[in-house]
Amino acid sequence: MKYDIIVIGSGITGMRAAIEAKELGANVVLITKSTPVANNSYMAKGGINAAFGNMQDEDNIFNHTKETLKSSGGLGNEEAIRIFCEQAPAAVRELVGYGVGFSTLANGRIAQRPFGGSRFKRTVYAADETGPAIMKALYEVVKKYEIDIIKNHMAINFLTRNSTISGVTLFDEESEKVVVCEGKSVILASGGFASLYKNFTSNVKDATGDAIAMGLRAGLNAMNLEFVQFHPTGLKDSNFLLSEAARGEGGKLVDKNGESFVDELNTRDFVTRAIFKEIQKAHEVYLDLRNVPKEVLETKLIGIKKRVYTLKKLDPSVDLIPISPIAHYTMGGIETDVIGRTSIAGLFIVGEAGDNGVNGANRLGGNSLSQGAVFGKISAYEAIKFANRMKKYNGVDYYDITRDIQLIDKLKDLAARVNVNEIRTQIGKIMFEKIGIIRSEAQLQEALEDLQEIENSLQDAASNKPSNVKSLLELTNALLVAKATAKSALLRQESRGAHFRIDFPETDKKFETNTLIKLEDVQA
Repeated sequence: MKYDIIVIGSGITGMRAAIEAKELGANVVLITKSTPVANNSYMAKGGINAAFGNMQDEDNIFNHTKETLKSSGGLGNEEAIRIFCEQAPAAVRELVGYGVGFSTLANGRIAQRPFGGSRFKRTVYAADETGPAIMKALYEVVKKYEIDIIKNHMAINFLTRNSTISGVTLFDEESEKVVVCEGKSVILASGGFASLYKNFTSNVKDATGDAIAMGLRAGLNAMNLEFVQFHPTGLKDSNFLLSEAARGEGGKLVDKNGESFVDELNTRDFVTRAIFKEIQKAHEVYLDLRNVPKEVLETKLIGIKKRVYTLKKLDPSVDLIPISPIAHYTMGGIETDVIGRTSIAGLFIVGEAGDNGVNGANRLGGNSLSQGAVFGKISAYEAIKFANRMKKYNGVDYYDITRDIQLIDKLKDLAARVNVNEIRTQIGKIMFEKIGIIRSEAQLQEALEDLQEIENSLQDAASNKPSNVKSLLELTNALLVAKATAKSALLRQESRGAHFRIDFPETDKKFETNTLIKLEDVQA
C-alpha cells in the first residue's frame, strides 16, 4: 500500500487531517486501531472552545489566549497557543459546515456555556453529546469523500531512511500479520495514554500510548509525560464522565451534608485535588444537580441524566450523584514544534499524541476538541507541502520489517500464556495509587519497581486465560509509557499544574522548563 499521506488515528484530529488532505487533492488513507468512531473524541461530551463572544460577556481571542496561557502553569508555548486560539473560531465554523448540529440561541447564533478555568461562556456544545455530534458528522464526510479507511490495524513502528519518514508497519488484527504502508508523509494522531489508569479512567481502552511508544523507539523525545489531567467528576465506581457541562449549567460539588467545599469552575487540577483530599478523609463527595432547572436537565444534560439513572438508579433532579476523579487527558506526548513537526522529516504528531506546548502543565477545560480540529487541519497542509517536495517514495529498509515480523511471532507465543486483562488491571492500580493525583519520590520509585517486575515476569507467565496479539502489543507499549511517565514525574521535583508532589509541594522557578525523556532513560 502506498499513499501520499498516511493518517493514523480516527479521532477529531485524525479525521480533520484526513479530510483536509483529501480536499487539497492528496491520496490519503485513514488507519484506525479499531473502528472509526471508537475513540476519546467520541467520548468528549461537554463542548469545544472557540472565542465567539456570543453570550454578551465580551469574550474574544485575546481572553482565550490569556486564559489558556495562564492554565498552562508557565510551560505553555505562547506561539502554539496564539495559533490555536486565533484559529479555533474558524475550526468550529468549518465543523458546522461539515454538518455538526451545535446548540443555538434564539437569534440563530451558536450557543456557549462556561467551563472550568474560564471567566467567559466560551464552550460551544451540542447538548451534552458534543463529541458524538462532531465525530458522526466528520465520519459522514470521510465516507462522502471516499477516503480509504483501514480498520482494525494497529500501528507498530515507523519506517524511516536517512532521518526521513518512509511509512509504517501495521498489525492486521484479522490475519495476525505485519502489513507495510508506505507514505511520503505520516500524520500520527492516535491519542494519549490515560487508559493505562484502568478502572480509574474515562478513556476508551485503546488509549494505551502507542504513539509515545512508537516515538520513543524511533529516537524521539517524550515531553512532559508527568502532566496527567484527572477529571474531577467521574461517576463513582464507573468509567462514566459527568461532563463539566453539568457544572457549567449550575451543578455544585458538595459533601454528604450538601455543603460546598470548592469553586466548581476553578481549573481541573485544583478541583480534582480538593475532591481527592475529601475522599482521603473518608468523606463522600457528590455532584448536586437538584437546583438545575428541569428544562436544562431534560435538554442540555439529558445524556447525563439518562446514564446516571442507568448505572446508579439515581434521579439527578432529586438525588446527589456520588463522584470520584478519574484520569481523563494526558498533556504530555512526543515533542514537536508548534505545528506538529518532528525531527523525522515528513512525520507529524498531533493531538494528544504529541506535545507542541499548547497545554503546558494543565489543559484548559473545553480546549481539547478545538485543538484537534485546528492542528489536524494545519498538519495536513504541512504534510502535503512535504509530500509534494518528495519526487518519489523514500523506500523501505526490509530489515525493519523483518524486525517487526519477529516481534509479532514472539508475541504470538506469549499471548498463549499471558492474561493481559489481569496485568492491565495491575498496571491501572499502580498508576492510580503511585503515579496518580498526588505523588512522592517513594511512590514513584515503587511504581518503577512494580512495572519492571511485571515486565520481567511475562516470559515465565503460564495463565489459563490466554490473550490476543493486539492486546499484548498494547501491553508492550503500556509498560514502556508507564515507566516513562514515572521517570518524568521523578525528574520534576516540584508541584505544577496537574503534577503534584507531596514531597515538593511548591512550584519552583528552576523547573519552568519541559521534561524530556528518551528511550534509553526508560531502559536504564
